[in-house]
Amino acid sequence: MRGSSFFLLVVAAAAAIALLAYRNWKKERQRRDLLFVWATNSGYTFSVEDDSWCERWQGAPFDQGDHRRARNVVTGRLADFPLTAFDYSFETHSSDGRGSRTTTTHRFAVAALQLPGYLPTLQVTPENLLTRIGNAIGLDDVELESEEFNRAFRVHATDRKFASDVLTPRTMEFLLTRRDFSWRIEGADIIGWQNGEMTPAVAVAMSSTLQRVATGIPSFVWKDHS
Repeated sequence: MRGSSFFLLVVAAAAAIALLAYRNWKKERQRRDLLFVWATNSGYTFSVEDDSWCERWQGAPFDQGDHRRARNVVTGRLADFPLTAFDYSFETHSSDGRGSRTTTTHRFAVAALQLPGYLPTLQVTPENLLTRIGNAIGLDDVELESEEFNRAFRVHATDRKFASDVLTPRTMEFLLTRRDFSWRIEGADIIGWQNGEMTPAVAVAMSSTLQRVATGIPSFVWKDHS
């Protein structure tokens, strides 16, 4: 009798796991279909997967973990800028010291615009407790004229003047409405990322934010770095 009860429990657990897996697969398929329809209607190109994008950039959230994947890749043009948006994921592993290994999958929505030329590296990420501790122990952080912006964001730059030139008062005011958004100018690209998965609404919000930052770069900056 006990054996039968245990068998039934195993069968029920397996059925529940299978049902959950099916629901997740169906939800993911619906999201992919929405992205495909949006991309097609917007004149963009859609690819189910293109992992070459995982190797294009060097900083966060790239160059971390393993099993890096770029899926639901949308490419095209946004006004004057070549556009890319995709789901990015990688895995990290931890051990409890007793031989038990846990794998964690980290997921991000990523968008990028290609700029008309190369610029110095500039990264802006939301400020939090860990980054405030980093400031306290002397990690490099560019301070700007806006105290509210300094409290909201952490700014890293290879050229402090360049950071100040790009982050004009108007751009800082706009970015304060997108406090969860991280972005970086790297080479001839401006890349944005945030936790979670890509949807049409997320892709539009991220790409339009990057466009706003890129078009807000003063003309003298391009001349100085041409």
